[in-house]
Amino acid sequence: MLILSRKIGESIVIQVGNRKIKLIMVEQDNGSIKIGFEAPKDIKIYREEVYEEIVKQNKAALESDVNRLEKVKTSIPKLVKKDNKQNT
Repeated sequence: MLILSRKIGESIVIQVGNRKIKLIMVEQDNGSIKIGFEAPKDIKIYREEVYEEIVKQNKAALESDVNRLEKVKTSIPKLVKKDNKQNT
């Protein structure tokens, strides 16, 4: 982990490829620090607890979709057999 010290009004720049995210120390009050972000609009910036909840919900949705696909997969052979019996 890299730890940097910054004063109010100073900033940190993170560059990935040709894209930059700038973090600006805006305010410090009662042990809390306010940080401003300048980044391209398509870069999402989340508080960690919000990001973790999004990941959790995405995993749950994926598992639900896989379970539904498994049910369809097991149902198709039964439907085909039933249809074949009705057509003969």
